[in-house]
Amino acid sequence: MVESIKTFWKSNELKQNTHVITTNDGCIVIDAGCPPSEIEEKFNLPILAVFITHGHYDHIKHIEEYDKLNIPIYANENIVKLLNSPALNTSEIFASPKKYKVKNLKFVSDGDEVYVLGKVMKCLYTPGHTIDGMCYLYDDKYLFSGDTLFSVAVGRVDLPTANVDEMVDSLNKLNTLDYQKLFTGHGRVSSKEEQNTNIPYFVNILKTEIKRS
Repeated sequence: MVESIKTFWKSNELKQNTHVITTNDGCIVIDAGCPPSEIEEKFNLPILAVFITHGHYDHIKHIEEYDKLNIPIYANENIVKLLNSPALNTSEIFASPKKYKVKNLKFVSDGDEVYVLGKVMKCLYTPGHTIDGMCYLYDDKYLFSGDTLFSVAVGRVDLPTANVDEMVDSLNKLNTLDYQKLFTGHGRVSSKEEQNTNIPYFVNILKTEIKRS
């Protein structure tokens, strides 16, 4: 089962989705916008691992609290640059400047597979919104896209470390996948069927911007 917890930040003006996959054995968390104490209280299950989609402030706000649990925190190696820079992790822009110290990071790259809760989590490197962008496909059914892809939009490409060309490549990669539900970093749940229209539409827009630059 997948359940999404909507967190609030910047005086409740903006919302972020922290996703939780649960079984009888425990749960895994996608992104650290929600504190682990809230997840443990809500589900009454041990947290076995965390998967980070990218190192922006709203997605790593509570990452140090998860680190204290001494569980693996999976992320792309480029997240270290964002953790160490308030400008790159956007805490300098949207909150109070902060650097994050995390000792239990487990780096994953494109194509890596992690066996969790009896299923495979496929790791997909998807830069464009940030240099450390990762999407995760669980059990070939559920795609977690962070801020790379939304239900009817795609991620911003005007923040530090963003790149329009990389975003186009990442979106095209996601468009080749087969899955049932799309769980995004903000907004509502989507589907493969909806993305068959959404992704090509925004890829064309981004390609137009590339030609103009």
